Amino acid sequence: MKKIITVLFVFLLVASQAFAFLYTIKILTKEELKELKKEDLAEVYLEAKIEEKASGEFHIGAGFSSSKDYGKRKDLLRFIVNLRREMAVRDIEPEPIEEWLK
Repeated sequence: MKKIITVLFVFLLVASQAFAFLYTIKILTKEELKELKKEDLAEVYLEAKIEEKASGEFHIGAGFSSSKDYGKRKDLLRFIVNLRREMAVRDIEPEPIEEWLK
């Protein structure tokens, strides 16, 4: 019984530390996106796509999911859409990030 409790404790400790690193990107407002320079906008898009890919793979691999995590992932996806909209307004074509991350 002690082994099971110890293993469970260690698992929860590791899991909580892993969640601390998820979604490290700052979600900018539409107004903040408009203020970015073209180069910065493209870089933020790159970082957001990498974060999306990494978080998706983590959730699939670890099997962790909660309504809070779902909300964070949804916010990240909305942020990516807002980034693409602002890039389209400025005629910035994103690099083929999704292809690179396959």
